[in-house]
Amino acid sequence: MGYAGTWRVAAGVGALALSLGVATTAPANGATPLAHTVRGEHGAVLLTAGYLTIGLDSAGTVVGLWDTRTGVDHLVPGKSAALVSLVIDGKQVRPTRVTGHGGLLTFSNKAVGYEVDVQAVAKGGYTTLKAVRVKGPAGADLQTLLWGPLATDITKTVGESVGVVRDDTFAVGLRPLTDRTEGAWPQEYQDYGWESEVDDNPSRLQVASHEEWSAAGRTPWGSVLRAFTYDYTKERSRQNINGYRIPVGPLPGAEGRIEGSEVALFGASPEMTPTVLSDIAAGEKLPYPTQNGQWQKTAQASSQSFLVLSDLGTGNIPAAARLAKSAGIGYIYSLPNSVGPWQTTGHYQFNASLGGSDAGAAAAVDLAKANGVRLGVHTISDFVSANDRYVAAAPADDRLALGGRASLTRPLAPGDTTLYLDSGTLLSGGLYSKLLRVDNEFISYDSAQQVGDEWQVTGLHRAQWSSAAAVHATGDTAARVVANGYGGAIGGQGIIKEIATRLGTAWNNTGILANSFDGVESASQSGWGSYGQALLVNGAYRQTAAKDGHITETSRMTSNTWDALTRASWGEVGVTSMGQVFINNAFYQDNFLPGMLGWVSLKGSETMLSIESKLARGSGLNAGVGFQASVANLTAGGEHGLQVLDAIKQWETARNLGAFTAAQRERLRDQSTNWHLTAVDPGRTWSLQELDASGNPVGAAQRVEAPTPRLSTDPLPTAHQHGLYEAKMTTNTPATVRYEVTAGALPEGLALNKDTGGIIGTPKRPGRAEFTLTARSTGGLPDARAEYRITVRP
Repeated sequence: MGYAGTWRVAAGVGALALSLGVATTAPANGATPLAHTVRGEHGAVLLTAGYLTIGLDSAGTVVGLWDTRTGVDHLVPGKSAALVSLVIDGKQVRPTRVTGHGGLLTFSNKAVGYEVDVQAVAKGGYTTLKAVRVKGPAGADLQTLLWGPLATDITKTVGESVGVVRDDTFAVGLRPLTDRTEGAWPQEYQDYGWESEVDDNPSRLQVASHEEWSAAGRTPWGSVLRAFTYDYTKERSRQNINGYRIPVGPLPGAEGRIEGSEVALFGASPEMTPTVLSDIAAGEKLPYPTQNGQWQKTAQASSQSFLVLSDLGTGNIPAAARLAKSAGIGYIYSLPNSVGPWQTTGHYQFNASLGGSDAGAAAAVDLAKANGVRLGVHTISDFVSANDRYVAAAPADDRLALGGRASLTRPLAPGDTTLYLDSGTLLSGGLYSKLLRVDNEFISYDSAQQVGDEWQVTGLHRAQWSSAAAVHATGDTAARVVANGYGGAIGGQGIIKEIATRLGTAWNNTGILANSFDGVESASQSGWGSYGQALLVNGAYRQTAAKDGHITETSRMTSNTWDALTRASWGEVGVTSMGQVFINNAFYQDNFLPGMLGWVSLKGSETMLSIESKLARGSGLNAGVGFQASVANLTAGGEHGLQVLDAIKQWETARNLGAFTAAQRERLRDQSTNWHLTAVDPGRTWSLQELDASGNPVGAAQRVEAPTPRLSTDPLPTAHQHGLYEAKMTTNTPATVRYEVTAGALPEGLALNKDTGGIIGTPKRPGRAEFTLTARSTGGLPDARAEYRITVRP
């Protein structure tokens, strides 16, 4: 990273530099230390991360968040927090001193007796911060490491899950880099980090608030970026969003310690943010799934539509494939019920609809492939069926998620319908069901109240979930069962890992190339927060061989799983309004996710006016659809059903080729309009006709044409030797899947991101570089080429 960039900011904030006694003289060798300790009357540190410069005072408190290019400070006045702090014995303790040498920063509090060493490493457009050593006071309980929050005045766009806030000129981002580094804020710490001021649901999502899993948050005065890591060297009690505390841990050895907590920080121009996010994911070995060989967050194929079928089975796959291909759809998806084609959830063995085994499902995949489509299946994540072996095989697995515990104060006989406990904490609200586990018996109850020194639990229903009523002695432990929303169980950490392994194995054994993580919040409800979700989603990804072409959907989009997941597609038939779909898509755009309309009912008898109104909204939003249907119903639609499917094909083909102009897309988003699209030259040109509510033409038809791919011809900005450089190459079509330098070369020190067309780096020497860039296309479109030059000034 260029030295000049850092000190342009320092020079632009002279008032702060003077107040801190900051010296702004460059090292004689012109090198750029990442974290430069500037010694003056008080001492300070400037930390660069892309185009973001973070100013720390001598106590390690963030006192500036500058855009290096302009010198504008985006720190909210009066909202300074330490860059890193600790929670010790239940209280947040900030450092009182920071020292730095090269890229190693030491945050310390001598009075309390702790030190945190943070290794800062520049990686081009971003910087990583890793807690490599955490030393707490002797005998104290070191509970949590907190990153920030960074309090910014940027509010135009707050990407909660991705951890990026943007305005028209600048973007600031924070990404967690390990599963244990949770991109969010602990629910227990409402008094720290302005957590009580963070909006629970700023995106107004119907699916649920995402604040508890979000690296970015919106406040009345700005936005915050934050992350944390819990210490699990001992059992911890974690609080869920409803205030219920669940004991979890301990984890063995280094797996449970705070050391290793790591984040990436960056500042960039808004248009370069996807490139920086791509570089972070690839450079830090985060999940990096692709579609057609392109990073899925920028791939048009990530928004492709599915045919979601309730009656899909091996016997009707050829018929399902014909229907899908009639609609221009490449994936058929099995949803026979709310949980998918499984005998039980938990162990996830295929049911008879897909052959009853991995071998049977593999044969179904092969049959689908032979008929020109890919096969996907629904899953329900960490939901464990009450008849699954984790629950029903006596004794039930000890790793099922459990809430609080208490001891029986009186013996309990098999026929008793009342029991007594020494504590009522485990009985509080905040969980789905009223269910206890006493030894190997599951017992539900109707009510509980305190009577003297005991808590009386009445209306017992014994021997639930295939367990047996048994004798339980005074002093035996009763634990609250953490149930899922369908009335079954939830797995704890060990079971979550096993489910991740099972799903990865299932995809590897069968070749299935799409799955949901419906109910993924259950992995968080186990007590493990977004770490639990990362164990499941990232764990399954790491164990899945097919990294290209596998599409995953999710019920929740968390900061820790953003890289691995393809998309959210929220919206249920009969539940979600089109207005809410538009709100959902604003969230997707804010979080660099592909557009999706959710799951939309499709019948063979549907009117063309009805289906095309939905397809028009999808084209206006560049959003795919999960068409929820059945083979039987679509087949019964006969010739009309085929016309409906062809309408889907025309709209989806035009959308995926970028055939609609910006003005046309704006009109298509108008929910009061109706439209009809007719193919003129199939796959290349169409006629778009507006209709009134009765289906009559309104005005003249418009031409819709797939663009001939071309690269932008705007001159690239001048670079400066040893200064950070960013530039973005663009095409006029979403069908671009890869960018390549096919002649000449970039200046030494700059790199082209093949997935996004972004160029980032630090030029090493002055001069002029000329090169040819080729943008590869899909969808039968030709490649685009253009010649560019970059001048590097001393």
